[in-house]
Amino acid sequence: MEPRDAVKLAYQSEFAGGHLIRDRRESLARLKTELAGVRQRPGAPLAETIGGGLVRVHLAALAEHGITPEQLNGWFADTAQRSRGSLEGLLQRLDVLRALAREGRLPFGRAAAERYLMDYAAQGYPPLSHSQAYRAAYRPAYRVVEAGLLPDP
Repeated sequence: MEPRDAVKLAYQSEFAGGHLIRDRRESLARLKTELAGVRQRPGAPLAETIGGGLVRVHLAALAEHGITPEQLNGWFADTAQRSRGSLEGLLQRLDVLRALAREGRLPFGRAAAERYLMDYAAQGYPPLSHSQAYRAAYRPAYRVVEAGLLPDP
């Protein structure tokens, strides 16, 4: 995890994935294309909590949990439609990130976090993609949805 990845997590926990939805059919097509390249992992957790009542639903766990691409895309689009984030909320989350970096509780140092956050602010706090290092290490494939939309385990 690099500073960019931590900021992406903060952004997602505040705004969900609304910046990715232009059209539900297009979103479903992208999901199906991505899902075709994801190896299903038996025993993988379906979701991880990211804060703000949101979770990342892992594509590698869909089949085991009987979730169809259409269901996931519906939850994703509904969540994006109801997204209620604010710049103020994002800034509060970034302050938490700063504090964690100062305390040495992140895999990167305070100076790296501060540099990245200064550059990020100068860009106007845009949505982000994962860093190349994070993508190579974890191959992230998920959708952000409201936790309450998931079926009971």
